[in-house]
Amino acid sequence: MTAREELPCAHFTVDKENISLWSKEPPSKMDWPLALRKPSTLCAALTFMTLVLLTSILLQGILYSWFLGTISDIRTNAQLMEGRVDNISTEGSEIKRNHGGLKAANIQIQRVNVSLNDVRSQLLRLQTGLEKASAGIQILTKSWEEVDALNAQIPELKKDLDKASALNAKVRGLQSSLENMDKSLRQQNDILQMVSQGWKYFKGNFYYFSRVPKTWYSAQQFCKSRNSHLTSVTSESEQEFLYKTAGGISHWIGLTKTGSEGDWYWVDDTPFNKVQSVRFWIPGEPNNVGNNEHCANIRAASLQSWNDDSCDNKLLFICKQPYIPSEP
Repeated sequence: MTAREELPCAHFTVDKENISLWSKEPPSKMDWPLALRKPSTLCAALTFMTLVLLTSILLQGILYSWFLGTISDIRTNAQLMEGRVDNISTEGSEIKRNHGGLKAANIQIQRVNVSLNDVRSQLLRLQTGLEKASAGIQILTKSWEEVDALNAQIPELKKDLDKASALNAKVRGLQSSLENMDKSLRQQNDILQMVSQGWKYFKGNFYYFSRVPKTWYSAQQFCKSRNSHLTSVTSESEQEFLYKTAGGISHWIGLTKTGSEGDWYWVDDTPFNKVQSVRFWIPGEPNNVGNNEHCANIRAASLQSWNDDSCDNKLLFICKQPYIPSEP
């Protein structure tokens, strides 16, 4: 905005921050009349006051604009500060959360450190194991070298082994022969000892043919006192040996039964074969005469020589004892 004012003594122009003042070609002072010289001082004072007033107004306008801008900047800065405070609060919450996360992370780090220590220990153990394995490999390598050297000797060793095997076979054969001879000698010695005591040997058993007649029960007791029993008969060859040795003279054998209706059995617990024994009875025997013939004897010199008789009769008898090899 432009304002222009005109006075009798001066001219000036105010344009925003610029002030222009000039004279309108006033007459020189020497030409002024005396009456006009005093008002010039007043005019100068008014001009000065006017300039001061205008300057004040101008400064107020400038300062007002500056104050408005400053206030606006302060408000802007305050808003920024509020935003920063909010950000700081948010960041504080984040910091708290991050602090908790840091604690958890610290715990995890400690666990990881423990795990790393375990891994280090395991690595040390593995290293020790590898060192031992390396030493073992070296030993094995040396052993393989020795094995290779031995492999080179295998053909010769095989030949020696074949020779040794042949010799071993001969030795085993000789040893077996010696064992058989020793066994045979011991058996012969055992047999001779038993024979010298009146026993006879036949197919693994010793038989004693008595010379004194006894009842069947007394005969059995006598045999038991000699570690034997009245003889059983289990085969045709044994039956033939017994009746031939008895020579047709009656001898008690270990066959008996309990009562008239009882079954026959051997006193040495040999199973009684009723079907096989049929061919050893004298025809028509056993007949249990008087219901009192509960013991058997060999009466005839033939395969069919068995006879049932009263157990109280006194007859010769035959004891039987299995051969048991003596200790070497």
